Amino acid sequence: MPETSLNTSSLNTTSLKDLRIGGTEVHYYVLCPRKLWWFSHGVEQEHVSGGVGAENVALGQVLHEERYPDKARKDVLIDDLLRLDFTDGGVVHEVKKSKGGERASLFQLLYYLYYLKHEKGIETTGMIDYPNERRRQEVVLTPELEAEVAQVIEGVQATRALPTPPPAAGFAVVTPLIEPAWN
Repeated sequence: MPETSLNTSSLNTTSLKDLRIGGTEVHYYVLCPRKLWWFSHGVEQEHVSGGVGAENVALGQVLHEERYPDKARKDVLIDDLLRLDFTDGGVVHEVKKSKGGERASLFQLLYYLYYLKHEKGIETTGMIDYPNERRRQEVVLTPELEAEVAQVIEGVQATRALPTPPPAAGFAVVTPLIEPAWN
């Protein structure tokens, strides 16, 4: 996750609802800020039929429907912004196909808990469910993690405001030593 200076003053004066940051944006920011930038500028491949990652999205939807058919509170929409996979006994659940992108999934759920606390006055816990692995991870929003979520929110805002996409995470920007022959 890129370093960002924490500017909590802007978070204190603007409601989270007004910032219009969704869980997918938090997930993408933690995974790769460049992916977030493209998403926030209307270029999204994962939900486009035939696009890169479309199959994973479809598999995730099937997994969610087939593994949790009895959950009455599925796809809970909050403020026309956050879509919780389901709630059970007050616990917010996020269903994931595998633990790939585990840190991004963790921060997505932490953001939901943060939003619920600061926008709705609801303090609760979360659970990341990995049904294919028969594994669950309990998530609690501690004061330390709350500070990290605030930094992520600042990072999402800064990344969305960039005029061009940031370098891909984990890759160095390479400048060619010679001009291509076709120039």
